[in-house]
Amino acid sequence: MLHEVVSVRMGPTLIKEETDTKSAAAQLGHSSEEVTETYYIAKPVQAPDVSDILERLGTSRKGPQPPAAHNDAHR
Repeated sequence: MLHEVVSVRMGPTLIKEETDTKSAAAQLGHSSEEVTETYYIAKPVQAPDVSDILERLGTSRKGPQPPAAHNDAHR
């Protein structure tokens, strides 16, 4: 069952990435690209940019460090 679900999403997504949504819709037999785009093309995961926080995690084995500007304000 999982294989079928993955195939239903991955196939049209791959076709769209290599050609276009119109071709993916035609492959699925859809009369409208809108149905294909809405329900069959995988959407990219959008996450907020928290790279500054993640960078601080890697700067010390003692744990996250406050930003340098924050430290300067307390001196």
